[in-house]
Amino acid sequence: MNRPAIIAKRVQDLRRRRVLKMFAYGFAVLAPSWMRTVFAKRPMAAFAAESVEATLDELRGQMDLIASDEIKIVAADTAENGAVVPIKITTGALKAASISIVASKNPVPLVAKFVLLGRATQGIDTRIKLAASCDVIVVVEAENRLYVARKAIEVATSGCGT
Repeated sequence: MNRPAIIAKRVQDLRRRRVLKMFAYGFAVLAPSWMRTVFAKRPMAAFAAESVEATLDELRGQMDLIASDEIKIVAADTAENGAVVPIKITTGALKAASISIVASKNPVPLVAKFVLLGRATQGIDTRIKLAASCDVIVVVEAENRLYVARKAIEVATSGCGT
């Protein structure tokens, strides 16, 4: 290799190192904010509960559940296949901190718990599994209170292998 080629390679290596350092510093600065959400405390006792009442007790702790008309559950009244039931939950004027979905006839009633941040506080759009026709109960934590809404969904084919 001639001398100009060696110098060009060293300059390229220095640029690459500088870019890698910038990414490393950016990661170190931004990591704590997103790691909080990734490693958020999971409600393990609520996921382990075998009844709807026990699940709701674990989710609410010492707070009371307040029925709310602000929470809208958009899902088909009859789901052809319980393995994939699209559901959309909007919280209206409530600024949700978390949204939990409970299915009353599933082997594990707590289907999901979403911790929301920033502009994602107005609701979620997801798919859930339902073992049988049942009530889907949505618990929304907003403004240090728990709000609840229900919707009955009929299922033609079970989605949980039962």
